[in-house]
Amino acid sequence: MQFFTVPCPGKGKVSVGGSYQGENMDGAGLKVFQCNKGVHDIGLECLVGKQCLNPLQRVEIKGTNPIDPMEVKFTCAP
Repeated sequence: MQFFTVPCPGKGKVSVGGSYQGENMDGAGLKVFQCNKGVHDIGLECLVGKQCLNPLQRVEIKGTNPIDPMEVKFTCAP
């Protein structure tokens, strides 16, 4: 298994390949998601009326672990 987080200035809904995975943050901070090794389409839908600059990113996730997950960063649109 591979691991990643979705840092963003706000809270949002994360999807992998169009399948909803949960919110990017919980009460303890950034949530760590799991996926198989390979190329994935990671999406983020903001929850508080904001929009992401690029709401869908295609990334290759490999060589990660739960302690050092890959960061798939999203930026809010101006």
